[in-house]
Amino acid sequence: MKSLIIKLLRSPRTISLLLYDLILVPFWIRLIGVQSGHGCRFVGLPVVRLAQGAQINLGEDVLVNSRSDSNPAGLPHPTILAAIGPQSCITIGDGTGISGASITARSSITIGKRVLIGAGACIWDTDFHPSDANRRREHPTRDARCAPIKIEDEVFIGARALILKGVNVGRCAVIGAGAIVTKNVKPGDIVAGNPARVVRSINMPTRGK
Repeated sequence: MKSLIIKLLRSPRTISLLLYDLILVPFWIRLIGVQSGHGCRFVGLPVVRLAQGAQINLGEDVLVNSRSDSNPAGLPHPTILAAIGPQSCITIGDGTGISGASITARSSITIGKRVLIGAGACIWDTDFHPSDANRRREHPTRDARCAPIKIEDEVFIGARALILKGVNVGRCAVIGAGAIVTKNVKPGDIVAGNPARVVRSINMPTRGK
């Protein structure tokens, strides 16, 4: 403990980053309207977009990594939390960890407890743009299709995976790095590839709290 204190005192940059992460970032998060539970931790400043009437709710002990050196693999960008419609809702359960992921909801995204979301993973419940060219000429984003996403407890989402609109991911499932998930994933299944396919299943652990 003594050696740690000495190290901190000798490194003004380390102290400033700690103050930034422990005080300034949580203050800013609350100031812009994000609800965060006890024990939420932020490493670096996430990118947050919260439309009027939308909600972003973080449970207890959620870890949000946004600084490039906060993950051994490095982060392509800060964590992005965007609730972009007036009724949009992002809910993230207790003990979940997010590293430089992009989570964007026009409808709703619900993420369970103790989920691990790898660097550069994207969870998008919207196409962002309408598929019909005539509609895009009228407006580039209006009428884009969207559908809720639900990710159950203890799922592991690998780096740079992409989970698209309307998908439900069952408890303890594993999404391989770089997988593009367009269909539901059953509990305990491991999926990989583009489009993601089941490669095997795991033994389901007993349910925790």
